[in-house]
Amino acid sequence: MNLQQLKNKLNNLKKKGFIPSTRKGPTGIGHTLETHLGIKENNIALPDLVEAEIKAHRTNSNNMITLFTFNRK
Repeated sequence: MNLQQLKNKLNNLKKKGFIPSTRKGPTGIGHTLETHLGIKENNIALPDLVEAEIKAHRTNSNNMITLFTFNRK
């Protein structure tokens, strides 16, 4: 998926409005986003998209989110 395709998918997702989480707990929002973007869930330290890792965060959440991680790969 290239950047323009991602933008289009995010715009289409935004138009849907509220979407219930596909999973409970702190990983639910990320799983929901990846599912609706057509990204297969994985637990490896490689990017979701060519050079970028998709991150999601709930509004009003106090959970920390890692935006930058050193990766020798």
